[in-house]
Amino acid sequence: MIRLDIDLSYLAKNYQIGTSRINQYTYKSIDEIMEAEAAQGNTQAADFETDVLNNPRELLKLFRLASADNRYRILRNLNTAELINLLQYLEPQDLLMGLMFFTKEKLLSLIYKLPKEKMAKILFNKISPERFLKMIPEKEIDKFFDSDKLDKEKIMDFIKTINPEKLNKMMQKFIKKMTGQKTDNLEMEPEQIFEFLDKLKPDYFKEALKCFEREEKMGLILFLTKEEPKLFNEFSKDALIFPFKQMDKPDIVKAMNKLEPEDLIKMVQELPDDLLAAVVTQIDPLEFAGILVSSYKDILSEIGIGNS
Repeated sequence: MIRLDIDLSYLAKNYQIGTSRINQYTYKSIDEIMEAEAAQGNTQAADFETDVLNNPRELLKLFRLASADNRYRILRNLNTAELINLLQYLEPQDLLMGLMFFTKEKLLSLIYKLPKEKMAKILFNKISPERFLKMIPEKEIDKFFDSDKLDKEKIMDFIKTINPEKLNKMMQKFIKKMTGQKTDNLEMEPEQIFEFLDKLKPDYFKEALKCFEREEKMGLILFLTKEEPKLFNEFSKDALIFPFKQMDKPDIVKAMNKLEPEDLIKMVQELPDDLLAAVVTQIDPLEFAGILVSSYKDILSEIGIGNS
């Protein structure tokens, strides 16, 4: 039996069942009490199912469904699939609160399972692209340049804004990387460098970009993504998850408010049943009453009086 803190005054007012008679029904459900009362000639009790069990507003009053404790006691009797089904009735903010039950490590694993575009969406809801590029390891920045979706013409436009000293430093590093030869005294005119880079095969061109200093690489990425933000999806999942590892759990959850409800539901449903029931307890009481009336008459028949 599901024992709830029921509104006894409701029974006295609408069904003339006072406290003394209620005490005679200690081990019976409300449903059984009404059947017994009807058998004894209580005409109001005979209409209990129609008046209350089929009426969400009256059910809300009698079972005090405005009480989170009462809702939770009922929900603890639903199975996993039923609890997951009820998540759709929660507001996104309620689902976000549910995420707080997870450990930070579990949250990170849930985010990692998302498509990269969604990872990027919540990441940049919390931090700027500039900060992201400063936080991640340089090897992750270099991996970005392995993408085949980068526009070489736009890249060359940016390279032409880099000062000659930094261009030559890149060339020295690139030639040494490719040939193993020291090139400390190498000095080329910018136009020579532009022509050289423009003629490089794609794979060599990518390697040349990696030979710029981190500052130039970051500037190039910001230049490209400002016009085409989707290019952030070219970063690896390891890069996109990296900043979240530096955040506190509340900040991570706050960033996730840009996710769609269906994404949040997929995450929350991984909670164990007791915590899942606690999350669903946030459901609107009247809406919950309507769901009980339409789909859970068997649950309603098990509700009795008490606080234990």
